[in-house]
Amino acid sequence: MLWVACISAVSLQAVPKPNVLVVMLDDFGTGHFAPVARQLKLTEVDPAFLDYTASLEESYDPQVALEASRRAMPFMETLAEQGVVFTRAFSASSLCAPARQGVLTGTSPTRWGAYRNIDINVCGLPEGRCLASGLQDQGYKTGFVGKWHVGSKDSELRKKILAEGGTEAEVNQAGYRGSVIEKDHPHNNGFDYAYFYNFYECPFYNSELIWDNRTFTGNRHGYNTDLFTDKAIDFMEQSLDEGKPFFMDLALHAVHIPLDVDAPAEYAKRFDTGYTSIDQFYAHIYAVDRSIERMVDMLKRRGAWENTLLFFLSDNGATCKVGDGDLSLVPGNGAHKGHKGQLFLGGTRIPMMMVWPERIKRAAVIGQTVSSMDVLPTALAAAGARLPDNIDGKDLMQVVDNPEQPLHARLFWTGIHAPAWGFSGKKTIVHAQQERDRWPGGWALVEGDYILRYIGTLDPGLEQAFPEGRAAFFSLHNMKDDPLEQKDLMQAKPEVAERMKAAYMKEADTLPAPYRFRHEAWAELVPNPGKHLPRQR
Repeated sequence: MLWVACISAVSLQAVPKPNVLVVMLDDFGTGHFAPVARQLKLTEVDPAFLDYTASLEESYDPQVALEASRRAMPFMETLAEQGVVFTRAFSASSLCAPARQGVLTGTSPTRWGAYRNIDINVCGLPEGRCLASGLQDQGYKTGFVGKWHVGSKDSELRKKILAEGGTEAEVNQAGYRGSVIEKDHPHNNGFDYAYFYNFYECPFYNSELIWDNRTFTGNRHGYNTDLFTDKAIDFMEQSLDEGKPFFMDLALHAVHIPLDVDAPAEYAKRFDTGYTSIDQFYAHIYAVDRSIERMVDMLKRRGAWENTLLFFLSDNGATCKVGDGDLSLVPGNGAHKGHKGQLFLGGTRIPMMMVWPERIKRAAVIGQTVSSMDVLPTALAAAGARLPDNIDGKDLMQVVDNPEQPLHARLFWTGIHAPAWGFSGKKTIVHAQQERDRWPGGWALVEGDYILRYIGTLDPGLEQAFPEGRAAFFSLHNMKDDPLEQKDLMQAKPEVAERMKAAYMKEADTLPAPYRFRHEAWAELVPNPGKHLPRQR
């Protein structure tokens, strides 16, 4: 990709380029974010999530969990008083791998045929489209720490070990599960340094997934939130020692499963609610809060904080589920319906905050539609680079400077709509995770305060509520007035629905097919299904 310096009156001045620090959590819901949780009432949480919570054998008090969420991130609350909290931020996808690809490329993953994690396993990162390379071109030292999960595993490593008589256990002991093929390695996608795992989860302790650049690290005994933060701090300090601006992308494991282990005592001691699940879950979130505080304290000591652009966000919505190592508790996705893997707002809405002391002088809460795809374009613009024309992301400073001016005319999502990744998977006839490919596809489009959603045909024998199946349907909601999506406006606002449907179909006609999708399900999502067929049923 060609990166062109932006020649303007501003860039001609000797303005130091800001450091950039991105902190991304995994499956962290809007309700889990203390600045949001503090404003939230239990009656605003998804009633289906609360009903599920009450049905658990080892239930917990949701009010106690809500109060714990308000106490879990005290430092982030102080930062919220210095920066911008975006109250209508969306992920690029409701699933983690395409969502992360969307952040790195500033582009909807659907444009590359990436609709689910299994698509990313095939297509990886589109060549030359990772925006970190643009920061390299601007003189930045670039580093990635944590969850990569945007490429295929290194199958050659596995083949080599098996060919020499090794076992599958020895393959995993060599780091195969956390490995990545060369095309998708961070070094070939704009990062000078990488301490990472290319997998969907990473145990908090004793992980055998992590690679240091191109060297497998073996068994890492430390608590991974602390380990990843230490590596990020080391990288940032080295960059400051070299006199270079840095871009650090810190993608933490928290709060993805497995979560049912204790955080170190210094974090765990903050919570003693009488509910093990609450104490464990929110101690892990508090550990993240302390990690961010450690990084900011270091930057302050080094005199670098004022000109550091910090982003905080999640990859997608929370799972809102307990069991199988998961402890995604109330208040989950806050005042939004559904969870990860679904096209309800609970799957695509994310917490998001931006702090830049030298440039953002007044705290603000902005309710315009923004996206995780905007993060790196904002960093590029702040560095003085001209944004590529062929991306979906935009410079967030436009809406920070002009909060009344919409940043995005619309956003859209296409993919699977399934219960496999959250609490609704407990109300299925078959095993929701093992049979997830049998669920329908869907799409959603946001325009202003409205969200139009289409959910494809549900086959019989999948969900307890619809044992005979269910026909495909549209629904239209006003997100501002009805965040829980309880009032369908299809009949009241047919002109809005038709306009939004036409806008989606125009986009959908340009999309490549998924790498793996049921043909019948895909055919319901695009105007010309025969134009691009899924590569594999």
